Amino acid sequence: MERAIEEVFTKKKRLKVMTHVVAGYPDLETSRNLILAMAEAGADMIEVQIPFSDPLADGPTIMAANHKALQNGLTPRLCLKMVEEIKGEIKIPLLFMTYVNLAYALGFDRFLSESAAVGVSGLIIPDLPFDERDYDQYYSLLGKYRLCGIQVLSAGLSRSRLQRILKMAQGFIYITLRVGVTGAREEVEKKSADFIDQVRAYTDLPLAAGFGISSVEQIRGLAGQVDMAVIGSHLINLFNSGGIESVQKFIKEANEAIDQMI
Repeated sequence: MERAIEEVFTKKKRLKVMTHVVAGYPDLETSRNLILAMAEAGADMIEVQIPFSDPLADGPTIMAANHKALQNGLTPRLCLKMVEEIKGEIKIPLLFMTYVNLAYALGFDRFLSESAAVGVSGLIIPDLPFDERDYDQYYSLLGKYRLCGIQVLSAGLSRSRLQRILKMAQGFIYITLRVGVTGAREEVEKKSADFIDQVRAYTDLPLAAGFGISSVEQIRGLAGQVDMAVIGSHLINLFNSGGIESVQKFIKEANEAIDQMI
């Protein structure tokens, strides 16, 4: 499963695109169809969020999607089942994203074993504290189940802490383009660009950047700085206004713009 992520970055030398879906939003069947549509439109990887009642790293758009999915009765079990059903229909890696309290509630071993069983390639748990004992248990279990644990990093880390985190990093590094929560923004902050350079100096792993990407121009601007652009809130906004077709259109336009730069 780690190999699937590695292959995304080695098979074609171009900026990649990772998209974000909140499982169960606006309902389970639509989110299933959205994942399939994103893959068809050219997403290189898809981050499937298991809804949580207090998604502290997310802005109002994704937070509202989480709450709607939970109101609809979405559970981790239903999310696992959905991914298991569609994994054979798409060839790109899927990642689960959620929060540490949900992993605690399920039990780390159970959560990771069941995630691996349905075919995801890795996990993103942005609020898992690096300095806690559970972190070591988490990484031991990642190895046991052959999953990648994706690190989410923001500007402001000390050099020593950054180096310690990067020593354990796997798959790729997910860099936030601004400190705070997710959400569409018009500009990429210079501080984030400087942080990208700092992280690049300490690791050979591919770098992804997200939190606030809302235009094809922003994606084009990331070429040469990072290896993958992550688009989340903007795609939910597009879906809310124009349905799945609008989401597909944006992904295709982004890939066309990237291909023109090769």
